[in-house]
Amino acid sequence: MLGIVIIVWIGFLTCIGLFFSSRMVKSSFQRRMQQALSPSDEELDDLVQETHDEEMGKSLAHRLLAPVLKKMAAKSQSKAKAAGGQQIRDMLEQAGHPLDMHYPEFMALKTFCLFLFLGIGILSSFFAVPFLAGVLMGGAVDPTLNLMFTALWVMVFAFIGFSGPTFWLRRLINTRIRQIRKAMADVVDLIVLAIEAGLGFNQALDQAIQKTSGPLTEELRRVADEIRVGRQQSDAFRGMALRVKMPELSLLVAAIDQATKMGTGLAQALRLQATEIRERRMAIIREQAGKLPVKMMLPLVLFIFPALFVVILGPAAVQISEMSRTGQLSGFGG
Repeated sequence: MLGIVIIVWIGFLTCIGLFFSSRMVKSSFQRRMQQALSPSDEELDDLVQETHDEEMGKSLAHRLLAPVLKKMAAKSQSKAKAAGGQQIRDMLEQAGHPLDMHYPEFMALKTFCLFLFLGIGILSSFFAVPFLAGVLMGGAVDPTLNLMFTALWVMVFAFIGFSGPTFWLRRLINTRIRQIRKAMADVVDLIVLAIEAGLGFNQALDQAIQKTSGPLTEELRRVADEIRVGRQQSDAFRGMALRVKMPELSLLVAAIDQATKMGTGLAQALRLQATEIRERRMAIIREQAGKLPVKMMLPLVLFIFPALFVVILGPAAVQISEMSRTGQLSGFGG
């Protein structure tokens, strides 16, 4: 009964938080737009409703964590600029800025997780540490040793809280690179088909952006937007290669740049790059397949082999036990 009450209360608080968060987003955006543009009321309502629908279409974690992280980041932004952290900034660029996070928001997330896991470690140490210490030491534990176990327990949780966001960010980067590598050949083929159909490179790029989705499409859309506002095409593509830091994409950008400068056939160069991208992807797949026997060894030894031994030797063990109980084994020995 108590658990049901707690679950209902948490759900009620979550609904209230979502309601007030949506109202705050809508009102703050309306106020900013009135101060900046002062449009007509009808245009403002449409723009606010569109932004509100876009905000509510985001995930629950984004809507709950993003306002908190932005507030914490606003207080520590001056310190963040002085602290540096170029590696974290590059990783956030490479991950596509998850949850719309930049360096200050990410450091706020690390601080939040640090204090959260620190509190969990302190609270859990009151019942977990005496139990584990008793199991390991086999009886009563000296107070000094108990204090050392408690400090170690809390330090482990603090390390998890502070390092967890960085591991999460690295996982997002690896996932995003895999998605880009998987989609590259198909996107390049679409661009080649559009060029061969008579479109220019920029128009072909727009067609590929419209027909596809995913991290690579987001990067190409950013490149197209930068080209529209006046940035050089080669610089925009080099910026994409620097953000993603992927060898296949860097080679593709170099091929586009060289074909544009030399005036050679861009479609033929892109077709060759698509073929090379597929060959690289197949090589990576073969390499991963070659590592499977080594990765399967531990599950086989821990889980599959014991079950096989039980199935194969179990009936024989039962039969031997029955023969021993009835005295038939002694007859064989005699």
